[in-house]
Order: sequence, then structure tokens, then C-alpha cells
Amino acid sequence: NVLGWEGANSSEFDEDAPYKMVVQMHEIDPSVMGGTMRLGATHTMLHGFPDDSGVLRPSLAHHIYGGKNMVLERHRHRYEVNPIHVPK
Repeated sequence: NVLGWEGANSSEFDEDAPYKMVVQMHEIDPSVMGGTMRLGATHTMLHGFPDDSGVLRPSLAHHIYGGKNMVLERHRHRYEVNPIHVPK
């Protein structure tokens, strides 16, 4: 992974991962199935990543969305990138 964190994983696949990079959305009750998706659009930031020389390169998502840095998205799932790791 780009942060170099050994053992980083999604909590969906490894509840004991030392770095939980993808977690269940905080507003979702894991005991309830159906009708539990987040409603409305969510701001999604499209960040680049550093290449081997440290130069920040645009992400594939950035290109797909026409060079935008932020888009409004609706996702049909129960998991999201762990908000505590977004600034990193």
C-alpha cells in the first residue's frame, strides 16, 4: 500500500487488522439488513498519489471525472474509507 503500513486491510475482511483502512459506515447498524444505505449524495475527494520520485500524480478517478478534485457520489454499500485515515 502507498502508506507502507504492514497489515493494512478492510475490516470487512480482517477485523483484527492493525490498520483498518475500510470500515463499516458509522450510521449503519450491522444487525439490520436492508434499508440501511446512506441517503443522498456524499462529497468524495479525489486525491492524487506520489510516484517513485515523490511527484504527486493524479488518480485514475481524477481523470475519469474530468479532472475534478471533488464529486458528489451515492454509494450502495455499508463500508467506507476509514475517516480517521483520510488526512494521511
